[in-house]
Amino acid sequence: MKKAVIWIVLAVAIVAGVAFAFRPSGGGGGIRTVDAAGVTESQSKGAQVVDVRTAGEYEMGHIPGAINVPVDEIATAAQSWDRAKTYVVYCATGARSAAAVATMQSMGFTNIDHFASGIQAWTGTLDKGTSKATGAIETAGKPVFVEFYTNS
Repeated sequence: MKKAVIWIVLAVAIVAGVAFAFRPSGGGGGIRTVDAAGVTESQSKGAQVVDVRTAGEYEMGHIPGAINVPVDEIATAAQSWDRAKTYVVYCATGARSAAAVATMQSMGFTNIDHFASGIQAWTGTLDKGTSKATGAIETAGKPVFVEFYTNS
């Protein structure tokens, strides 16, 4: 009986800890999960929208006003960003943006809105075009031959 009570108390403590860690902020900073309307609202209040998908995905369509910083470049790019500013972070479905949010939080950012549903849940119009964060592709200057073979 004592073991059952201990396990129940432990389970409640874990659930409470997780709920506390992922609670929405009340405007005092922290991580907030937002929907498409929340993205628009935050952007109207001056938040910077950050698309952490690849440059190719960004070029196919992105939230108007978003900058493109692929998730694997977020730590480097964010070093020069204002940590007091609000950032809205999104990707395609939420996995990469969750990693970017965790990175930014570990760097001291305190106002992050996570559009966890990603671009697939965006209800507004999309801009198309090149990423400002990427430059020309660097090559070794040697030709590359790619052969595709199929049996059909």
